[in-house]
Amino acid sequence: MFKRMFTLLVILSVAGIGVADAASKRKRHKTRAIPPTLNEPARPAVARTPGPPWAGPGECYTDDGYGRYVLCGAGKE
Repeated sequence: MFKRMFTLLVILSVAGIGVADAASKRKRHKTRAIPPTLNEPARPAVARTPGPPWAGPGECYTDDGYGRYVLCGAGKE
């Protein structure tokens, strides 16, 4: 009788561990590799002539350095 009770107790304890272990397992989720996107700077729609930022689109200036700009048709003084 003791052997049967002991065997039954061992079987129930092992079965209980298996059920409790299965319930606490974390599920494995599939990970997806997302390809990187290329970020290119936007190009201006109209090519601008070099010059000061305050100049109009049709004006021509030459850069004399240190923030000095002279009109293209001004000539030498």
